[in-house]
Amino acid sequence: MDEQHENEVPVKVVLTGEVERAEHFYSRLRRRVGNWLDRHRMGGKRREYLLLLPDLFALLIRLLRDPRVDGSLKKQLIGASAYVIAPLDLVPDFILPIGLTDDTIAIAFVLTRVVAVLGTAGEDILREHWEGQGDILHQIERLTAGANKVLNNWIVRRLGGRFGLVGGKNAKNTE
Repeated sequence: MDEQHENEVPVKVVLTGEVERAEHFYSRLRRRVGNWLDRHRMGGKRREYLLLLPDLFALLIRLLRDPRVDGSLKKQLIGASAYVIAPLDLVPDFILPIGLTDDTIAIAFVLTRVVAVLGTAGEDILREHWEGQGDILHQIERLTAGANKVLNNWIVRRLGGRFGLVGGKNAKNTE
């Protein structure tokens, strides 16, 4: 069993509150993104790319509930979910659509970390919980590879350092 520091809140207690908040947030996020895309008559690839955020967020919630994902990874997933839920982050969410792009990239980076730590088992877990379009590993690879094209380098480096990249390369070194 993990050692607990006297002021540290157990992961299980944090998870209960975070997962409940995250589920409500997911519904609002999907509706918000969809409404924005409809108002701006945005379709095709742009729509698909921006709608990845709610799908990735749902995957993150499912991973938090999965007993095969260990506590240290769950703490990182909680950090990523808190980043997405927070309205003010590196690119504030009210600056649509770019304000949601950094959230999408943050989740892609932390999911890269899940695969790096769990290996093939992590790939299988991600695929099992993925309900979005296409292969989740391909989606993650596409997002991390294109991060510098949709966000500035400073933001990508900050996100990478916080959510799973080391020295500008993802945890599997698959750039």
